Amino acid sequence: MSERLHKLLAQHGLGSRREIEKWMLEGRVRLNNQPAQPGDRYNPGDRVSIDGKDVTSRLRVFAAPKVILYHKPQGQPITPTAEDDSGEVAAKSVMESLPSLRGSRWLVVNTMQAGDSGLLLLTSDGRLADALRRRAETTPAAYVARVLVPFPEYDVDSIPRVVQYDDETVEFENIEPAGGEGTNRWFRVESHRAHRRAAVRALFESRGLKVSRVIQVKFGDFELPRDLPRGKHRELSESDVAELYASVELTLPTPPPKPEAAARPQRPGRRPPPDRRKKPKRR
Repeated sequence: MSERLHKLLAQHGLGSRREIEKWMLEGRVRLNNQPAQPGDRYNPGDRVSIDGKDVTSRLRVFAAPKVILYHKPQGQPITPTAEDDSGEVAAKSVMESLPSLRGSRWLVVNTMQAGDSGLLLLTSDGRLADALRRRAETTPAAYVARVLVPFPEYDVDSIPRVVQYDDETVEFENIEPAGGEGTNRWFRVESHRAHRRAAVRALFESRGLKVSRVIQVKFGDFELPRDLPRGKHRELSESDVAELYASVELTLPTPPPKPEAAARPQRPGRRPPPDRRKKPKRR
C-alpha cells in the first residue's frame, strides 16, 4: 500500500511536513535515487535517503507516537552546540536530555530560545507537530513573570492589558499576582495566543518595570506540573495523546496489519520401507 512520502517521513519524526516539503524542493530527499517531489508516493521496497543518508530501514519500523512535557531551564539550548569562545563545552541541550527514540526524533511544538524557560511540548510525530504549530496563533498560553515593582503595595490593575510589540498590538486576557515578597513580585499573565514571551516582557517594561524572568507555564490544555523538576520530562498517557490527535483532527497512527501466514501445504506421509510394512493377516 502506497503512502505520500512527505507524510510518512514526518510520521516517523524525521522532520515536520513543511520541513520535508522544503527539503524536497531543495533536492535533499531522494526516492529510488531520484530527486523526490512533494506528492511522490512511497511503496514497500522503495529506497529513501535524506542528505545522502539512507533512511529506508527507519520507515519499516512502527513506533507509537509520543508526546512529552519538558521543564526547560533558562539558558539551556534546544540542540547541541559547539564549544564556546573559551573552549568550554556548552551546556547539555534539551535534545541530549530526552529519551532516545527508535526510528524517529523529537520535534519541538512551542518554539523556545536558549534564554526561555518553562513548559516545552515535544512530539515524535511531524504531522502532529505541524498541526499544533499552525494553531499556535489561536492556542491559549500563560506565563509567570518576576518583576521589580517600585513599592510592595503596587497595584496590579495599573498594568495595561495591551502593548505594542514588533509593530503589532498584542492583547492579554488577564494579569494577576502570583507570589513574591517586597518589591520582587511574580505575576501570572494569560493570553489567547502563544509565542508571546517577549511581548510579556514588553508589557511590563512599557510601565517602566524591570523584568528578570519570564516562564511559560501553560500551552493549550497543558499546564507545567508543579512537581516536574527543571531539566526533566513527563510522557503523556495514550489516552491523552489520542485526545490531542482528535483536537487537531488527525488520525492516530496505528501499526500496519500483520500479513497472514500462508497455510503450509500438507505433505503426503512417507511410506515405510518394504521390510517394515505390516504383512496382511492370513485367514
